Amino acid sequence: MLTRMTRTWWLGLPYAFVLLVPGDLAIGQVAAPDIPLIPGLTFVLAAHNAEPAAEQSAATRRNIASGDYDVVVSVTGVTPSGIEETTGIDAVGENRQPLQLTIHRHVLSSDLANSRLQILGFHTDDPHEIPGSTSLGPSVAVARDLRTTGRAEYSVMNFLKQSTSVGTLTRVGTATVPFSVLINGRRVTLQAMPVTGLLKYGDKVRPWEQLIYDDPKHPLTLRFAYGAVGAGAGFTPEFTREIVKIDFPVADDRTIETALTTDCRAEVPGIYFDFDRATLKPQSSRALTTIAQLLERQPSWRVSIEGHTDNSGSDTYNQDLSTRRADAVRTALVHDFAVDQSRLTSAGFGERRPVETNDTIAGRARNRRVELVRNCEAKR
Repeated sequence: MLTRMTRTWWLGLPYAFVLLVPGDLAIGQVAAPDIPLIPGLTFVLAAHNAEPAAEQSAATRRNIASGDYDVVVSVTGVTPSGIEETTGIDAVGENRQPLQLTIHRHVLSSDLANSRLQILGFHTDDPHEIPGSTSLGPSVAVARDLRTTGRAEYSVMNFLKQSTSVGTLTRVGTATVPFSVLINGRRVTLQAMPVTGLLKYGDKVRPWEQLIYDDPKHPLTLRFAYGAVGAGAGFTPEFTREIVKIDFPVADDRTIETALTTDCRAEVPGIYFDFDRATLKPQSSRALTTIAQLLERQPSWRVSIEGHTDNSGSDTYNQDLSTRRADAVRTALVHDFAVDQSRLTSAGFGERRPVETNDTIAGRARNRRVELVRNCEAKR
């Protein structure tokens, strides 16, 4: 388990592009696996959106999240024609009202290969299929141009109701930079191309910055941010989003079991809750199945389920939320997966045991987690 939370800053990029590189997170990392484009592939994106701009109409602001929130995007289908995505957003929206959305999108294979337009956001008013666009990353053609020439013609929209920003992305230097992410609960480093651009919509210009996964087949937007209209060097992002977790099915996955055997503790990937609630999302079923199967293989084990939060909110609130989330996992294992309740306990620790800094959206997202702990006193 990571306990060091220092950071290394890498500076000096055009348009005040500042990359936060978690340098100490290389400790205990493993080689990055191939990320398969298969049903069950799930991305957790941590986002921060400032208050809606005054220029946006009330209709445009409808169903747009604000503040800190997570976006969970699952690939639910892969065919020769394209991929099917299901996106869940739990946040607060206009007037600080709870916002719980499920959005489906079909992205065409031809667009994944060649489109110059990326629609980054997910909105209930957008159609199921938006020909000529990608979503989770730029097209293979855009990434190839950046890799080979250092420049790429590119357009981006947040949603169809908002303006299209058009311009050129420019790669910063020729080397890739490390980007830390949890893949199936294990810390890995992906190699990313840093790019910037001053993108125009109408007579306005915004500064953009992105980190794009340097994968010739499946480029992903690992992180992006944009500044206010007319902002220059040192801009404060109006919106930031980055991928913090990637989970996908693995045949006979024994990762959690191995960690509990050797370290007596394991973070559980693939557990997802509704925003600020202790309600498990349907995507959690695979992780719960994995836990139930390992307990069946290890009939003598008794485990404690621990809930953890970030530091948003009061200590009392976070303690209560983490306790309820740990209880929810225990209840699901007992009621839905027939695990003997005498083998499970649960406890919440609120914000008291962070594994990363709470100063970034990614750190806060990764601190919101569930861990399993096995009593290994007899082993010692």
